Amino acid sequence: MGFRKKKTLLEQAEEYVETAIDQAREFVNDTARPAIHDAREKAAPVVAAGAATAAAKAAEARQKAAPVISAGAATIAEKASEAKEYADTKAAELSGSKPKKRSKIKTLLMIGAVGGAVAFVAKKLQGGGNDGGGGWQSSYDPAPPPSGARASTPPVEEPVPDAPATPETPDSPETTPDPLTDPLPTESKPEAGV
Repeated sequence: MGFRKKKTLLEQAEEYVETAIDQAREFVNDTARPAIHDAREKAAPVVAAGAATAAAKAAEARQKAAPVISAGAATIAEKASEAKEYADTKAAELSGSKPKKRSKIKTLLMIGAVGGAVAFVAKKLQGGGNDGGGGWQSSYDPAPPPSGARASTPPVEEPVPDAPATPETPDSPETTPDPLTDPLPTESKPEAGV
């Protein structure tokens, strides 16, 4: 019977680290990646529905805002023309000359032109243009499912065979405690003396 050399702590740690890395790699490949893929597949319809809902709400908001914007712009144009007329009248009074009378037809045409411009802008905001610039479209294309037999069938877990029974010797590694898997030893507390 030959003498066995005891493994150093560094060699034992290397074995534990290698085992932990192999287990982590298996977990990532067999569990985590398929779970992430499934989550992406399940989230794709929810994301698409959310984008469609957001587009519908944006279009609804544009439709509700367009009349208010056009009415506000027409009111602003009317108030601006009134303010200009008032300023012209006051300037003429101060200078001592008679103010120029504007033609009512010209004023009406000017207000109509401003109102038409406002209506045009409101229509563009609503997306009513035929140039294809209106309406929002999604550019999301869901990823195709991965090809291959592995993607279509879930991984099969194989049972781990029991380790063969080996006689334990004082120098064998089986008798040394495994710090990663063995439970912590309980320490007995000394009882308080009376």
